[in-house]
Amino acid sequence: MNRRYFLKSVLFAPLLINAKILNKINFNITMYGDLDDDLIIIKSTPERNIITDIHQMHNNKGKFNYEGQLYNIEHCAGFIEFKKDFKFIENELYVVCLANEREDAEYPIDKRFRTHYKNEKVHFNDKIFLKALMPEYNSVPGYPLWFNEDDIPRFNRTDEKGNTYNYYNLHENTVVQTGIVFPKVGDVQIMLFNSKNELKYTFNEIIETEPKYIKSNELKANLINPHPFTEVNNILNLDVNNQIENNEYLTHMLISYKDKLYNIKFPYPAMYPNLFSVVALKN
Repeated sequence: MNRRYFLKSVLFAPLLINAKILNKINFNITMYGDLDDDLIIIKSTPERNIITDIHQMHNNKGKFNYEGQLYNIEHCAGFIEFKKDFKFIENELYVVCLANEREDAEYPIDKRFRTHYKNEKVHFNDKIFLKALMPEYNSVPGYPLWFNEDDIPRFNRTDEKGNTYNYYNLHENTVVQTGIVFPKVGDVQIMLFNSKNELKYTFNEIIETEPKYIKSNELKANLINPHPFTEVNNILNLDVNNQIENNEYLTHMLISYKDKLYNIKFPYPAMYPNLFSVVALKN
């Protein structure tokens, strides 16, 4: 080996090793079953956010605008079969959003109203990452459904047990559940802001390799209701026929992790601060 080749090998060996390590940091996200309406996955760095995958139910335009960029959508007909491998590169996070959406109706985002929503669970490397919110499983006992026992069903459909197909009465044009995937375990701070850029909720957590739903400082201090469908401003709507108006919502989150800041806009406003899950790929 001549001297020039030896020096070149020594200088570039650490870069090659790091590249190999990064290439091995892979994970997969899977979702199979009912989804009404959307699955949206965002890749975030301190510099920018991009959508890697978007499945929508009520968007006949076939395009979705996120931070000024138009993305082609995949149509979701109320049932999804999704499995994809992802790879971390330096300073990346992934955000998995399950959303209720009525893009075709073009309702104003700042007018909040509740319709119907459900989702099967989402897996991260075969571990439950985002839980099922399915009336058929009684996922959230006692919470109002889209139509109740004495109502005329919107359409003639039943589940595998013969029960009338149903939904939870949740906000439209809204991110219902959010999951954040980090490359390594460690401390994280997540801050949620409203449309006026006012800080509403703060999470200070240790991310682990097991997925978990995190509790905000406000929840830990008993300032908000622990119910999964508690909305911004501690509102819990328990009556379909006498609904509580709630027009405040969360627009973005700021994540502090490994001395980096990630400013991530939600694809739709978020309303449920108790439905945030986190996981790390490696120790």
